[in-house]
Amino acid sequence: MRKKDQEVELSNLDKVMYPEDGYTKQDIIDYYRRISAWILPHFYNRPLTMHRFPDGITGESFYQKNISSYFPDWIQTVSIDKESGGENEQILCNSFAALLYIVNQGSITNHVWLSQYPTLKKPDKVIFDLDPYDSTRKSFEIAVIAAQLLRDCMVELGLNPRVMTTGSKGLHVVSFIKPELGFDLVREGAKKIAMRVVQIKPDLFTLEIRKKDRQGRLLIDYLRNAYAQTSVVPYSLRALSGAPVATPLRWDELNKGLSAGKYNIKNISHRLSQMEDPWKDCFKNKKDFSKVIKKLKD
Repeated sequence: MRKKDQEVELSNLDKVMYPEDGYTKQDIIDYYRRISAWILPHFYNRPLTMHRFPDGITGESFYQKNISSYFPDWIQTVSIDKESGGENEQILCNSFAALLYIVNQGSITNHVWLSQYPTLKKPDKVIFDLDPYDSTRKSFEIAVIAAQLLRDCMVELGLNPRVMTTGSKGLHVVSFIKPELGFDLVREGAKKIAMRVVQIKPDLFTLEIRKKDRQGRLLIDYLRNAYAQTSVVPYSLRALSGAPVATPLRWDELNKGLSAGKYNIKNISHRLSQMEDPWKDCFKNKKDFSKVIKKLKD
């Protein structure tokens, strides 16, 4: 990794990034300034994938993993072994200045690995992406049922599950674990947990990846639990109308008034001024996933 003096020069602050809402690049930078204390711990030492929108959310966008030659040399990076051979040099957004820099590059939505440097091949969280069949209220309510069943199953296995809206269509259920096992073992354990939930309500849930095979059922996606896969950073903006935010929740907030995009750039600050961050202590007391795997075999 590398780190030197930090300087950030902001540019094009009046550029409109959300045309329907009128939010500018300045608005986005201001949002990430306000949310920095909550979001930065979720970036720490995790290789970053930026989703960049140089001309706003209605223009062309692209994903960027590798650091560019024009990035300042104080941005921390890590060299990553590619499964196909060779290396990538990816960004670690470990400071407020780095956060401002990537946002100034037009990165509206940010995604990070499920593992941290230096144990990149051993995840410290297991994740389930609850992907509704469509954007209807009924589909989202089925995602809520899936999250609640996953919670019960995971608690029974000794995990401490968390839940968040994705800011898009669905929910993520996450548990933080000790970085002791490889991705293959963790993914196999996650699959068995997901299968337990599917077996409870096979008419509502499925593990089928292809939409044509789901027959209207909700996908419980456990496949993100793999080397170099990413998930959206909690409190990240989404590039959708209304500027929704991927928002950590308390479990008792899974109710009929909830939607995946309920919290957004305008109301998230009020929410956090009225309550503690529901994921405030999520990195403490990480669970031993090898014990979970043993219980799944019993």
